[in-house]
Amino acid sequence: MFVRRLALSLFVGAVLAGSTAGISSAGGYKISLAVINPVPPVLNVTLPATCHVHFDSGNTELNCIAIAPNPNPPKDTKTVKIPVESPKGSCKLTAYPDGGVVVACRVKGVAL
Repeated sequence: MFVRRLALSLFVGAVLAGSTAGISSAGGYKISLAVINPVPPVLNVTLPATCHVHFDSGNTELNCIAIAPNPNPPKDTKTVKIPVESPKGSCKLTAYPDGGVVVACRVKGVAL
């Protein structure tokens, strides 16, 4: 349940933030008003994030980095793999001991 909500909220958040998106020099879009929603037990709070969306070879890649530190970081690096049903793909949320949080998603087709 939380897994689907995370993936959906990242993509929906990216679409809603489209007005603030700009084309980056790497070929893609930078989204500065995104959020990473809680995924217990790895992440228990919502964090603001900056995302980069890139379209490559019929796939969409979404990489988000939290711009605020996780207030309850894990003692060791924790990673959660998240399957995405529609469009087909997967996401990986990684929380680091220093408070950093990264989400990386790859889905088939154009997701935005």
